[in-house]
Amino acid sequence: MKVSTSPDFLESVANDPRVFKYVSPKGEPVRFGDAWADCVGLEWDEGGFVFQRHDPELYEVHTLFLPRTPDTDGKAREALAYIFGLGAQTILTQVAKDLPHVRRFALRHGFQKFDEADGTDFFVLTRKEWQGCPQQQ
Repeated sequence: MKVSTSPDFLESVANDPRVFKYVSPKGEPVRFGDAWADCVGLEWDEGGFVFQRHDPELYEVHTLFLPRTPDTDGKAREALAYIFGLGAQTILTQVAKDLPHVRRFALRHGFQKFDEADGTDFFVLTRKEWQGCPQQQ
């Protein structure tokens, strides 16, 4: 794992045609731009995670990996340990309803659904729930 020093690599993964259709529902290029100052990017060779800080203890995670990336569960465990180690208490994520594999990925790591909107489900993971998740033990 490498902590990102710029958004370039993760933007390139997000805009890869194999990933883009899942992360840009409006069809606009993914750019972290000015928001990058409030982000923590974690990279592996095949992609990574962007944790966007909403306040010192609240982050929203964006998962950006190329298809067939090996051991995404291990990468998620490492990323969650890192971000909770920075003081995060709550992590949010959004999952399109037509991506059941992403839903299963979130649920395996302790996220719980708390709301939904047109085509999207919203999930939350607290530090306490994460520490009690069998996946983390």
